[in-house]
Amino acid sequence: MIVRTLSMLAGVTAFCALSHASPVSASFTSGSVTGAGFPEPLAQQSPVSTTTKRSGGGSTGGGFGGTAAASVDIVTSDTETRVAISGTANHISDLGYTAAYTQQEVVLSLTEAANYSIANLSRTLVSGNSTSFVPVTFQAITGAITTTGSNTGKLAPGTYRVKFGAAAGRDNVFSFSVVSEWYNQFTPTGCANTVLDWKLTLTKPCTGDLNGDGVVDDADFSLFAAAYNILGCGLPGMPAGCPADFNHDSVVDDADFVLFVPAYNALICP
Repeated sequence: MIVRTLSMLAGVTAFCALSHASPVSASFTSGSVTGAGFPEPLAQQSPVSTTTKRSGGGSTGGGFGGTAAASVDIVTSDTETRVAISGTANHISDLGYTAAYTQQEVVLSLTEAANYSIANLSRTLVSGNSTSFVPVTFQAITGAITTTGSNTGKLAPGTYRVKFGAAAGRDNVFSFSVVSEWYNQFTPTGCANTVLDWKLTLTKPCTGDLNGDGVVDDADFSLFAAAYNILGCGLPGMPAGCPADFNHDSVVDDADFVLFVPAYNALICP
């Protein structure tokens, strides 16, 4: 019986080695980044093809000499996949604005589940003082986001929208511009020397590590057993995102138990 087998596992503790993190398969399916300026239009850079795993663009000139550029790239290493958004915007006058932004939202596609963490070092000058801000809107389209902390969580396979902007100038101009959703917190004094620096780091989840503490132990066993007794992912009492459904078939059953056992007994994540 599966229940008897589960009880026999209760005394075993296995560690999920963090050094065995691996990258996640991710790509852009659509999106474009462009520039805008007031009172003068900006020279446009053509978006880079999404087949290169990059959607970029920006602008130079215009807006009384303002400049702006922004891009989003997918960078993959042996241990992680990183979606990096970067850009700058400057505007030398109190009149008007200069910006680079997503004219068409960038669609990020994930073919597998992933753990995520967000690091945001974006900043701008407001009345001469450096001010941090969040320049990115990241939302699920067909995927799902389950948060485990203020900047950490889990992503289900599917698609996600990414919108962002880097701008400098006066907020009374932003109020009717395409970049206003990222700059409505600024005062009428405007902002300058904007730096866009936002990173989404993705790693493959450790199968069986249900509480996200980096080990597969008795605590995870208890969480799995509870989900196994509920069975259906849509039933009352099942945790959000149904994390114990390792094979993503909407139930926590014997197939998931087969995937849980090696992680529970092994010294490293399978």
